Amino acid sequence: MVNRRGNTEMGCLSWLLILAIIVYVGVHVGAPYMRYYRFRDAVDQQVRYATFRSDDAVREEIWAAADSLDLPEEAYHVTVERAPSEIRVFGQYVDTWQLFRYSRPVHFKLNVTGQL
Repeated sequence: MVNRRGNTEMGCLSWLLILAIIVYVGVHVGAPYMRYYRFRDAVDQQVRYATFRSDDAVREEIWAAADSLDLPEEAYHVTVERAPSEIRVFGQYVDTWQLFRYSRPVHFKLNVTGQL
């Protein structure tokens, strides 16, 4: 006969608690990195299609991407340089991740070059 008193082993609950903590920390610490990669992807796309657009139009689209990702004000200060055969977009900003009462600044540098 099987003993069915409703007891569980704490091992399973411990693993679930550890998994929940890892997910919580990953979401809060990884958020600025995810925003940076999405921002860089948006800048890459603008550089790819910059042949048909002016520098101001490229800059405005980059500002729109920074605004939609809720990036810090420093992310809006990008420089667009165009040479006869290439375009370069660069800038930098500081974002922070916060975990409970602990926060840490993270520095991001953006340097994207593309052929025209």
